[in-house]
Parts: sequence; structure tokens; C-alpha cells
Amino acid sequence: MGLKTSLLNTAFLTFSHNQYAIAFFFGILLAILILLKKPSRYATLLLIGFATLLLGFEYDKHIIEPLQNQTLESLSLDASEASTSLFLVRTFQKLLPIGFFIIGWGSLFLAMLSKTFNFDLKSRKSS
Repeated sequence: MGLKTSLLNTAFLTFSHNQYAIAFFFGILLAILILLKKPSRYATLLLIGFATLLLGFEYDKHIIEPLQNQTLESLSLDASEASTSLFLVRTFQKLLPIGFFIIGWGSLFLAMLSKTFNFDLKSRKSS
């Protein structure tokens, strides 16, 4: 296996491992460009949505385990406080990822709705 093949294989495996993060990052860049050109609710919701989805992706891949362990160690819960420990573990493993998912995709959905129906509160108040 030559150097060229090894480099291509490495690039492919890196991309396939991070394809969602790369897509969310490009979404963030697109939202920033739109915000710089013409600030709007649509672009702000896009930025919030893509940033939340990227954070959720990275949280699931890299952050969840160390953060969970650090929190449990710093609280130094003993066996009698097992219910508190279980609540914290479930929060880190279930609630936060679901929250990132709902906020991220919900923001993107609201961005599409705001662009489609052009929600403009000023024109509604004046009529």
C-alpha cells in the first residue's frame, strides 16, 4: 500500500467519521455569511440551529463520558445517594442529547417557516 493510497484512506476515514460535524460547520459558516450580508431572524435561527446540532454531535461523540465522570467525581456521591447519581447520569446521557436535537432541528424548522411565511410583526401591527 503506497503513501498516496494511505493518505486517501486517512482522508476518507476522517471525513466519514466527521461528516455530520463538517456539514453543521458549513451550515454555521453559511448562516454567518447571511447574517453579515443581511441580518435577519432567518439567519439567526439558522446559526442557532446549526451551532446547537454541532454541539450535540460533539457532545455525543467526545464530551458526554468525561463530563459525566467529572461531575460524579466532584460531587463524590456515596451509595446512599444512588438516586441522585442515577438522575445525573440519565440527564447527561438522555436529556441533554434530546435537548440539543430538539433545539437544533426546531431552530432550523422555525428558520424555514420564518423564511417561507415571512413573519413580519411590524406590518401586522400597522394594518
